[in-house]
Amino acid sequence: MTDILVNDAENKTKSLLIKCLYTAGFEVSITENGLINVHLKNEKFSTITESKKSNTQESIFPSIPRLRKIFEFIELNYHQSISLKEVAQAVGYSSAYLTDLVRRLTGKTVNNWIIQRRITQASTLLLETNYSVDEIALKVGYQNINHFYCQFRDYYKITPRAWRESQRCQGTYNSTQT
Repeated sequence: MTDILVNDAENKTKSLLIKCLYTAGFEVSITENGLINVHLKNEKFSTITESKKSNTQESIFPSIPRLRKIFEFIELNYHQSISLKEVAQAVGYSSAYLTDLVRRLTGKTVNNWIIQRRITQASTLLLETNYSVDEIALKVGYQNINHFYCQFRDYYKITPRAWRESQRCQGTYNSTQT
């Protein structure tokens, strides 16, 4: 998303600009402070300013101010196919700098954080829904189901289906949830 400030006493210029942007395939909205927010209609990723909707119970990410935007981007987009390069572009860093910064401050890579967020959400869905494992894999951002199985097994040392059954048998599953 890009903000544009039109400094013109007449609304004709602003109206013409908005009409041209719409014609070119952009979505346009005007904010309270007069800025024009512009983004492509099919923009792939959610941006940090678009949503403060981190309504997950508790964040898996550490509270490190320098990494806040990185973790917010991952939180908003983990369910899609995202790469280190795309995370770096979203926060204005080079891939090399981002890799070094995140590893130095957390001991993990950006990709490790993306995987952990996906596995955490998959675990929640395994417990709280009756979606199939394949459906859950797709919902949390995996295009390759086998890759999901491998990463889940690496994380929990058990398959997703077996993990679901063991967790539900231990009574951690609330049967009133769907």
